[in-house]
Amino acid sequence: MTALLALLAAAPLHAAEALPALHAQRDGVTASGVSSGGYMAVQLHVAHSARVAGVGVIAGGPYYCAQGSLFTALYNCMQPGTWTPV
Repeated sequence: MTALLALLAAAPLHAAEALPALHAQRDGVTASGVSSGGYMAVQLHVAHSARVAGVGVIAGGPYYCAQGSLFTALYNCMQPGTWTPV
């Protein structure tokens, strides 16, 4: 442990290099995700709908499908064709 601390203390400190400008368009922000990432993309789109132009979701579900219930999530949202829109 002391050897590790000595090594860290002796290591030279380097400043992080500045990142290059990406020139991203603020009005063209999109999100995409698969499975749980798809759910997160939908959440992002709903939460920031003024900034997010759209989402691409594969194997995810609609916003608020589970309505805070594990039972609803497992037996309503996870079985295609059986869920009812809220």
